Amino acid sequence: MLSFKLIKLEDKSILHPLLSQIPHQLCNFTFTNMIIWGYLYSPAYCIIDEMLVLVSQPKETQYFNFPLGNGEVKPVIDKLIQYTKEKEIPFKMINITEEMKILLEEYYPNKFLFSLSRDYSDYLYNTQNLIFLQGRKYQSKRNHINKFKSLYNYQYTPMSENDIAECLAMHQQWSIQHCKKGNFSLESEACATRKALQLFNKLELEGGLLRVDGKVIAFTLGQAINNTTFDICIEKALSEYEGAYSMINQQFLKHQIAGYTYVNREEDLGEEGLRKAKLSYHPLKLISKYSVTLL
Repeated sequence: MLSFKLIKLEDKSILHPLLSQIPHQLCNFTFTNMIIWGYLYSPAYCIIDEMLVLVSQPKETQYFNFPLGNGEVKPVIDKLIQYTKEKEIPFKMINITEEMKILLEEYYPNKFLFSLSRDYSDYLYNTQNLIFLQGRKYQSKRNHINKFKSLYNYQYTPMSENDIAECLAMHQQWSIQHCKKGNFSLESEACATRKALQLFNKLELEGGLLRVDGKVIAFTLGQAINNTTFDICIEKALSEYEGAYSMINQQFLKHQIAGYTYVNREEDLGEEGLRKAKLSYHPLKLISKYSVTLL
């Protein structure tokens, strides 16, 4: 029977090189997201016929991702289906893109039920568009940035280990303002943010921060998905500083991420305010992701 190993920080040397060589653009396949959200999803992996298979392991069942690598996909999926039969659990897959869906339908016609949730689509942008914000459609973003520059004595710097304590203190202030008791989504995000900051060096994250009058008021963290696409994992700003979100977004990309063609700003999880904010940056496309069940 197949054996899956829980993903831990020490697996970075094995998994990160494999993941960064794969020409996908999904936020789900960054090593950082597997670690900082690991307490929720218990991610694990297995190498099958030289293909990497990632799985989320909640108590009810297991959710497989599409096999990643240069080998043959169908024999690997056949083995996963057999594995679920032996364990007497349903065969389910998640994070299936349109391209993956086409292959599954080709390999297994009329065998799978596909379910699409808009809430989990990734927002993909052209990096240069978000740096230069040209044209009428970005007028409001330019206004926010210009307002920020006119109001505050600010400084942008790349994040270093020496900044972590200040960012954690700022995040604590942000959490007090936003994380109302019982809001599981925000509480989970706050936990993931703390973990990303605490593991900043070990995860080899790229980060940037804004100071106003010497105080950290915004920061962002991310990791390259591959050599063309960068994933923004975390972005936080204190709401009392007008235009801070627009400013940290633009400055981080301008100073540190300009070499990547695309930037993935992840999902909106159905939150109305977050969806409105992400759409206001005019994504190049939404990357649809299906969940799949074997009929």
